[in-house]
Amino acid sequence: MDKWMKNNNFNKILALALGIILWTIVHVDTEPISQTTVSTTSKIIENVKIELTGLDEEKYVMDPLSVDSVQMEVRGKKSDLNFKFSDAYRVMLDLSNVQPGENTLPLSYSLPSGVTLESMNPQDITVHIELRNSKSFPIELITKGAPAEGYLLGTPVIEPATAEVTLAASELGKVAKVQGVMELDGENETVKEKKLKLYAYDSDGNEIKDAVISPATASVELPITLPYKTLPLDIGFTGQLPGSLVLARVTPEQDTVTVYGTDAALAGVSSYQATLDLSQFDAAGTQQTKLELKPPDGLSKIDPGTINVTVSIAEIGQRTIDNIPIKLEGVASGLHAAITDAAGSTVSLTVSGAPTLLDQLDQDSISVIADAGGLTAGIHQLPLQISLPRFISLQNPGQRQTVTVELRSPDATTTPEATDAASGAVTPEPSVDGVFNPGGGAELPGNSGATAPPATDGAGPSSDAAGTDGNGGGA
Repeated sequence: MDKWMKNNNFNKILALALGIILWTIVHVDTEPISQTTVSTTSKIIENVKIELTGLDEEKYVMDPLSVDSVQMEVRGKKSDLNFKFSDAYRVMLDLSNVQPGENTLPLSYSLPSGVTLESMNPQDITVHIELRNSKSFPIELITKGAPAEGYLLGTPVIEPATAEVTLAASELGKVAKVQGVMELDGENETVKEKKLKLYAYDSDGNEIKDAVISPATASVELPITLPYKTLPLDIGFTGQLPGSLVLARVTPEQDTVTVYGTDAALAGVSSYQATLDLSQFDAAGTQQTKLELKPPDGLSKIDPGTINVTVSIAEIGQRTIDNIPIKLEGVASGLHAAITDAAGSTVSLTVSGAPTLLDQLDQDSISVIADAGGLTAGIHQLPLQISLPRFISLQNPGQRQTVTVELRSPDATTTPEATDAASGAVTPEPSVDGVFNPGGGAELPGNSGATAPPATDGAGPSSDAAGTDGNGGGA
């Protein structure tokens, strides 16, 4: 081997061979393959969807595109064309620089590796852009179906009460209402916190599908109840206040209640009376108590079920009111009436009650009536009917119980007694509800016309008439 390596000619031949090998390797790897040797073909790609990018949807709204896809003719090796997924072909429309009005914009594209575009139809597209406008509308509820038989739908409570509709300015004017729909199927109780999807409609009831509604849903509470009726609330009393205490004021937190039941049952009630037990109070002052309310017979529910009542109680006081006029009532047509009593046509009454109420009394606060209804001409003894304010009692009902009245025709001969009493002639006046009749008992206002027995003499709340009214047994 050393012999050959020392041979100069051998070394030259070896170097030449190595050079030829290296040249061959380099040129085989780097010399391009002639294009004439590669087979390509074209292909039509149909319905490539146009992708929209860059639109400021809070500021603008765009009309639907006249076309939403393009046709592409591409070229490449069969292997590239046949084995590339269709979603590798993309067409984009950049809307980042649009302005209101008509905008003609070029379409851009993206192709698989090894594939080139021969043609695309269309290459650009015109879009119509408008500014977005918004307007608030009240949310309405539409019901379909029906509640249980005999039940009624109340007024729905919708939260929020309004929704904002956003559309192109030219379309927003078409919006007439925003509604949600609730399906009913025999419900017999209130539907609460029901979420409803909202829709915008035009004046013909057609849905405006492109409307953007915010919020998209609303929460609804729909009352479903039996027929109901609102009744005035009265407070009645049971029991007695101790000692010399009397009622000064009774104030419920509300003056009406709502009762539920059939129409026939509701027709039979016109008011509701709650009962306050006075025996629970033992001292003067203002206190609050709670009354349980129960539905009247034949009715299924009352609302509220309880009510707070503020009760003011005071030590009993006494006062005499003088010169209270006696009013004649019920004088038949064609008759003149005159009071012929020597005591005259006024009375003085001693009454009892809370001092604050007594301080407010005057002659106009008390009504004294003599009822001549149904009587003919002649002289008559008529009982006095005395009407007192609430929580005021007649302290001494025996002081004057009757009045003498003469009824006569205009052409009748005037008697001396009538002449002497001419100054006492009284023009008939309307009656006042709630009277005290010394001969027939005290009619108590606010207690459905209930009449208490006549009072006995005495100043305390334990006396029948004074105790009934002054201690709250009457209204």
